[in-house]
Amino acid sequence: MTIKDYLNLVEEIYKDKGGLKEQREPLKSSSAMRIRKQMVKDIKAGTVLPPIVLGLIVPEKEFDVIPEKENQQFAELISDVKNGNLTIIDGMQRTTALTEAIEEGASSDTQIRVEFWISIKLNSLIYRMLVLNTGQVPWNLRRQVETVFSTMINEMKTAIPEMEVYKVDDGNRRTQGGQYHANDLIELYLAFGGRKEKVDTKERLADEFTRLDFIEATENKDFADIFYKSLRTLAIVDIEFSKYQAPENENRFSNGKDLFKSQPARVGFITAISKKIYGRPGIEKSEGEILKSIEKVEETSSSLIERLSKMNNDELGDFLSLGTLSEKLSVKSSRVGDFEREFFTKAFDTLLDVGTDVPNMEVCWQSY
Repeated sequence: MTIKDYLNLVEEIYKDKGGLKEQREPLKSSSAMRIRKQMVKDIKAGTVLPPIVLGLIVPEKEFDVIPEKENQQFAELISDVKNGNLTIIDGMQRTTALTEAIEEGASSDTQIRVEFWISIKLNSLIYRMLVLNTGQVPWNLRRQVETVFSTMINEMKTAIPEMEVYKVDDGNRRTQGGQYHANDLIELYLAFGGRKEKVDTKERLADEFTRLDFIEATENKDFADIFYKSLRTLAIVDIEFSKYQAPENENRFSNGKDLFKSQPARVGFITAISKKIYGRPGIEKSEGEILKSIEKVEETSSSLIERLSKMNNDELGDFLSLGTLSEKLSVKSSRVGDFEREFFTKAFDTLLDVGTDVPNMEVCWQSY
């Protein structure tokens, strides 16, 4: 039906929180308002929403003949429904977004999908609402990404021939730059989309805000390609760093390959790139601004890679300043993982800011 017909149909029950006791009214939290703002934007752009589910109570004699009714006869039936017999089972937030979209100039003649659950008792509809909204274990962001990640790994391998991906069953361990565990790449993807070095999927609220940032980033149709390019930059820089062989292995970071053997370092690098491209979480850039940022990041990283490729072993060792890095990370902390992610994000932020003018990585290690 059209948005106009739908909103006319549900006008009264919408004001009454959907017509079902305990049904949620439009959410007013900042996260809900952000997601609704995104939905309004999508509706105005012509997106197809998932079906809104309405519950319809009819007399028993009417219930038995509904399957025989034609579309027009059914349309007449629902337009004549008495108050209290129609409910919004799933779609309060979408109804709010549709109302706001119309107020902002969207066409009220746009078609939307509406699903009717028909019953002779209200109790049946309440049961269906509970099953629909809470009958399954909610998936956090990581679990949702994991379900499609095997397909993405294949895309990554094609997009980044320099990178080698291994899994738990492979029995392979990192021996040189550009080799990564598949499971670690999921975290890089989440960090890149959420623009945060710490992806806390155990904390429900933090996960919810990351999901919102993720939705804003992935709205860009080229998001996956941008991520793959950024990951390729990481892999090539890693390969160049890995050429450095230290005369003695006395620290955690002694050889060049040790740097991106660390997941916090990889997360920091990919998060720094993401922030440069998309801005900090909560900032929304236009496609034009994103393209300019990508060009700048590519220019900086290309110059760095070219510079690294010309260095001999001693020059590379001086540039990496791994002694300073080891000293900086020798700080004892109960939150070592979080501290190191923040440390490396800040360090690589500095690298991308200073670019080709950076004399060596000590400047970056000292920036935290």
